[in-house]
Amino acid sequence: MNLQRRTESPLILHCHIPKTAGTTVSGGFRRSFEIFHFHHFHPDPFYILTREILEELLEIDPGLRSISSHHLRSFPLCLAGRPTFLMTFLRKPEDTFVSQLKYAQRQFSTFSPEAKRFWPKDTPRLPLRELARQFLDVTTAYQDYSPQTRFLCNSSTMASLGLSDGNQFGLDSYEIGRAILDGFHFVGIVEEMKKSLEVLTDRLLQWGVKVYFDLDLRLNSSPDTRPAWLTQEDEVGRRVLETSKNDRLLHDHFRQRLLESYCELRERRWLGFKPAAAAAKNAFVDSWRHGTQSLVNSAHLYWSRRVNHVEQPVSPPLCSDLLELRAARAITSQMHLHSHSASPRNGSDQ
Repeated sequence: MNLQRRTESPLILHCHIPKTAGTTVSGGFRRSFEIFHFHHFHPDPFYILTREILEELLEIDPGLRSISSHHLRSFPLCLAGRPTFLMTFLRKPEDTFVSQLKYAQRQFSTFSPEAKRFWPKDTPRLPLRELARQFLDVTTAYQDYSPQTRFLCNSSTMASLGLSDGNQFGLDSYEIGRAILDGFHFVGIVEEMKKSLEVLTDRLLQWGVKVYFDLDLRLNSSPDTRPAWLTQEDEVGRRVLETSKNDRLLHDHFRQRLLESYCELRERRWLGFKPAAAAAKNAFVDSWRHGTQSLVNSAHLYWSRRVNHVEQPVSPPLCSDLLELRAARAITSQMHLHSHSASPRNGSDQ
C-alpha cells in the first residue's frame, strides 16, 4: 500500500483501558502495520491525547495506521480529514480489580505522588485481601468504583457541562459510558478474546483494512487463579463482586452485542471446525431441521473459504464530533427536559 492510500485509510484508535489485554491487541497491530503502528505511552496517568495532539502526530507521520494508548480518552470521529476507527475492550470488573491490585503491588515504587494518594502506603507488603479492603474503603466511600466507565467519562469534558462529581477520573455514569461506546466501531470482550479478534478482523476488512492477529495463541490465560476469598461468602470478596456496578452493566451489554456479531459472522464466513461444531450442536438443540441447516451452511462455507475478500473502498462519512462531548450533551439535555417536565406549571397543582 502506497503512502497516498495510507493517508486515505481510517486511523485505528485503540483506546486501551488499563488491564484489558491491550498488549495482545497492540501486538497484532504492530504485526500488521509495522512502523506505522504507534504504541503511545506517557508517564502522567492523567494525560489525555486530545484531538489537537493527535492531529499533530499525523502531521509528523501522515502514514500512521493505528495508535494504542491508555491516554486515548477523547474520541474524535475524524482527524485531519481521515475517518477514525474507534475500538476498545472491556473486562469483567472483578478480574480487572484483582489485576489492578497485583499491578499496584509490583509497580508501586514507580507511581507518581499523585497516583500514590489513592493507595495505602504499605501497598507492596499488604496481603491481597487486606489491600482490597483498604482500597475499597477509600474509593467506594462516596461512589461506586468503576474504572472502566471512568476511563470513558474523562473529567474535563464532564466538568465543562457541569457533570463532574469532583473526582479527577471523571463522572461515573453508565448512561454516558454506554452512549460513548455505542458510537465506537468495535467493542471487544477480554473473556471472549478469540471471538473478539475475529469480529474485529472482519469489521476492519469491511473498511478495507487487513489486520493479522495470531488466533492460535492461548490469549489472556494466566497461571494465576482467582483468589480463594473472591466469593460471596467472604466479606471482602463480596464487596469486590458487588462493586463496579456500572462497569458490570457495560460489560454485560457489550458482551451480548459481541456474541450476536460473532454469530452473524459465523453464518457467512468459515471460522474453523470447532465454531462450526458448536453452532451445529446449538442448532440441533433447537430442532433437527435447524441442525441440518447449520451443517449444510458450514460445509458451504468450508468449500468456499479460499475465496479472496475484496477490500472495500473506505467511504465512511466524515464527522467532526467528539463522542464524549456528544454523549454528555445528550445526557444534559435529557436532565434539563426531565427537570422542566417535573416542575409545577402555573400553579396547576393548586
